[in-house]
Amino acid sequence: MTTISSFAAGSYVTHRNTQNILTLKDQLDTLSTQLSTGRASETYGGLGSGRVTSLSAHATLSALEGYDAAIASAKTRVSLASASVSQFIKLATTLSTGLSNNILGSASATTNAQLARTTLDEALDTLNQQSAGQYLFGGRITDQPPVLSSDTILKGDASKGLAGLTTLVLEQKAADLGAPAKTGRLALTPATAPGTTLNLSEDPNDTTGQSRANFGFRLAQAPATTGSGITVTATSTAQATTAALSRVPQVGESFRVVVNLPDGSQKTLDLTVRNPVPPGSTDSFPLYPDLASANAGLNGLGGEVASFQSAASPAITATFSSGQPAAFNIGVTAQPNPGDTLTVSLKLHDGTTTTVKLTAKAPPATGGAGEFVIGADTAATAQNLGNSLKTALQNAAAGPLSASSTTRASKDFFAGSPVAGFEPRRITTDAAGNPVFGQVPQNKTVIWYQGEDSGTAARDTATVRIGTDRDLAVGGRANEPAFQEALAGMAAIAVEILADPAGAVTNDRFAALADRTASILTNAKTSPGLPEIASDYSLASAALSSAEDNNRTTRATLQDSLDGIETAPLEDVAAKLLAVQNRLQASYQVTSMLSKLSLVNYL
Repeated sequence: MTTISSFAAGSYVTHRNTQNILTLKDQLDTLSTQLSTGRASETYGGLGSGRVTSLSAHATLSALEGYDAAIASAKTRVSLASASVSQFIKLATTLSTGLSNNILGSASATTNAQLARTTLDEALDTLNQQSAGQYLFGGRITDQPPVLSSDTILKGDASKGLAGLTTLVLEQKAADLGAPAKTGRLALTPATAPGTTLNLSEDPNDTTGQSRANFGFRLAQAPATTGSGITVTATSTAQATTAALSRVPQVGESFRVVVNLPDGSQKTLDLTVRNPVPPGSTDSFPLYPDLASANAGLNGLGGEVASFQSAASPAITATFSSGQPAAFNIGVTAQPNPGDTLTVSLKLHDGTTTTVKLTAKAPPATGGAGEFVIGADTAATAQNLGNSLKTALQNAAAGPLSASSTTRASKDFFAGSPVAGFEPRRITTDAAGNPVFGQVPQNKTVIWYQGEDSGTAARDTATVRIGTDRDLAVGGRANEPAFQEALAGMAAIAVEILADPAGAVTNDRFAALADRTASILTNAKTSPGLPEIASDYSLASAALSSAEDNNRTTRATLQDSLDGIETAPLEDVAAKLLAVQNRLQASYQVTSMLSKLSLVNYL
């Protein structure tokens, strides 16, 4: 029910005047507040139609403050990461230049190892860089150092029963050398009187070819001769091994495959089964419908399968077969002339080759390095040739092959990952006693990288929001391939004296090791490599500075807009305030006069 209050006749004017005075008083209060605060209103409602613009602008300004705070933090992170990568590149370049120019020399293996060890220590320190208590090169794991110390890397962790790089190098050297002949796993059947024919063969005891695919020398081609006294005949042609899986790998399962490339080097592939395979993926293995198709896919990865490793459950293993060694008969069909030669070209599993060349010498030569003595007859010459060839093969195995063993083991070690199944390869033996790489990880090796390794892009492991819809990737991992490659090169020199504590590192072996190490360090700087990582951080730094400038410009524009809406011009307010004061004063005076008006006063 609505009640209408009584309204006395003649009271309208009084009410109207009172209301006008109150309105003027409110205006006076509002203008006084504006004059003292400089703001047009203390509430958004008081801004009228400008309140929507004001609210939107304040929200954007608040977001800009958050972006700027994130940018400031990210600039420090990126600056430190960039400095670390630059220092890492400088260390790799200095060591590579020294090795290439033989600045380090080969007189003291101990001195060389110490210099390389110092370089390795500094490189590891750069990868353990922190910013605001967070490690920069551990991927998404930021609360612990991403890489271990050089002492643990090289010597292992005895308290946990974990082997270091030194152990892997020793195992690799022994497997490559071959016992007891120590001729790089080549079999040399010398001629015995009255025989005049030698047989030189790749390891004939390896019936599957798995051992030959990984260790020792391979015969690059038929031995070459000059003159007419020595003939060479092939008795067996080399054939690559084939691998057969125990079952079809399923989606989500991962495994590591090492293949021998056409140039003789090895390439490690860490593959995960995906269905379908993402476009452009380089680490995927398709889901095959049957075992025959899966085996065809495995043997079609670009080269001969050398080893297979998986931590899947139930386990996936591979059986190797069909490998056949190359073998040649070297016959002394007639007495060679002084100066006639026999040259054997040998392939190593790092993609390099070395040659053994023997030159015929007439008595009284004694059969020194690089020569064989022409005997009294062809049988005696064949015996001399066999003895000299065996010695030359042993020297090649102790020199270039041993150096190759060190660098290969170092690269295998630094390819190790905390991901199950991707730990460094370890050597075991097959049923016949031949060395092979184990297919099931035993968790007996130090994993040098302790960070996150999910397989995503390293830069994407940390992002910073620098704009409304813009995220900048600024992450990093110490086990990026370029870092791995460079660290393997540094460690190869540092570990050699540990793997040979007797100090028997010869000049030839050091020269071969230095050449390979310099090549590894150079590869780390080729595309894609260390310069690309440095470029990523440089571009990120530029993007942060650009975003900061854009935010500054946007903030100034929004602030100008807000000033036009929220700020009360002091001159205008003062003028309005004076006008309202005058009107209010006049109203007070009129009201006072009217309140005193009566009939008596009127008359």
